[in-house]
Amino acid sequence: MKAIVVLAFGLLLSTTVLAAQPDPENGRKLFSESRCLSCHGIDVFTRIDRKVKNIQQLESRVRSCDANLSTNWFDDQILDVVAYLNQMFYKFDTPVTRSTVRPDAGSTNLSTTDDILQPPVK
Repeated sequence: MKAIVVLAFGLLLSTTVLAAQPDPENGRKLFSESRCLSCHGIDVFTRIDRKVKNIQQLESRVRSCDANLSTNWFDDQILDVVAYLNQMFYKFDTPVTRSTVRPDAGSTNLSTTDDILQPPVK
């Protein structure tokens, strides 16, 4: 019985890990279906003096484009696009996973709605 419980737990963990891996092919589809290239050409990815220097900055840029274009991608889709762009252009050594980009992506870290309504303290 104990072995069955351990085996079931192991299978549950392995499917969770597999589901969490970004999909560059889906990222390619999302990238091509969106209007990503309407703001800039492909040269932004291939130029020598690129502004993006690591995987975290790439994820930040993709999130910015997502907001500007109102694509409303989910976090998993954003990571798929990051994985695609990294695979095709950037070639950063760090693999794209939720833990290598922003673990709290999509979280506002606000404790109450009052935090949203209050103006910033100067």
